[in-house]
Amino acid sequence: MRCLAASPGQHYAWHSHSFCEFTFVSDDSATIGYPPGKLAAPRDTLLFYHAGESHASWSSRQQSPRFWVVHFSAPLSLLAGYPALANTDPTRRVWTLRSEQAETFRWLFLQLLNERTREQALRPQAEMAWLSLLLISVQRWADGQTTETLTPTAGHPDVIKLWHLVNASVGEPGDFQQRIHELPNYDSLRHGFKRAFGCSPRDMMLRLRLQHAKNLLLESSLNIKEIAQRCGYQRQHEFARAFRQQTGAAPTEWRLQPLARLSTEAK
Repeated sequence: MRCLAASPGQHYAWHSHSFCEFTFVSDDSATIGYPPGKLAAPRDTLLFYHAGESHASWSSRQQSPRFWVVHFSAPLSLLAGYPALANTDPTRRVWTLRSEQAETFRWLFLQLLNERTREQALRPQAEMAWLSLLLISVQRWADGQTTETLTPTAGHPDVIKLWHLVNASVGEPGDFQQRIHELPNYDSLRHGFKRAFGCSPRDMMLRLRLQHAKNLLLESSLNIKEIAQRCGYQRQHEFARAFRQQTGAAPTEWRLQPLARLSTEAK
């Protein structure tokens, strides 16, 4: 899972993987590559890719979209319960969300990411519950059902901005420490952040750095030293120690069997 803020002119090369993926385009439009070819995706477009389907994205020099990406492994029997997601035609797995639906997707994304990146009792059950709510919501949106948003209350915009700042600083934690002190009322924001996410911004930074490392291990050919540097670790052994503490495996071992490792972490 990850939330990527694309810079103007940035692109993500064609790739595929052995698990399903939601990609939600927010903040701006973008060009998306998916099995039929290229698609001009307006803001608040949601796409669902089956395992093995190639996809990519491009932003023009005038575009700065965010991509909210959810990866999960699901048997065909599970997807069969959601006809819109099981559809074999990729063009039928693209939806433009209304503003309240977009808010719900972002809220569910943050809840799911929060469960996936923290150590807590019944984590796998909670993660599956949030994922189920996401799948149900998308199926209902695809069916044209108009239901009330799942979000109990809108997140405080300044708290959400702080989360984006944490997320954007994953590769430069030192820079983040400087930037947070420039925020007005940071102490108040920090307490609001902890109420919303159950941890401090600094703890969330550590979680997101390791989640980013998993994304790079899954989707790139970068070596461990390069991944450590991209996650803000100056020394490879410090990264390896932090990664093992969270996952129980060295980065190289985790990369060889990611799905098995994810299953073990969830127990």
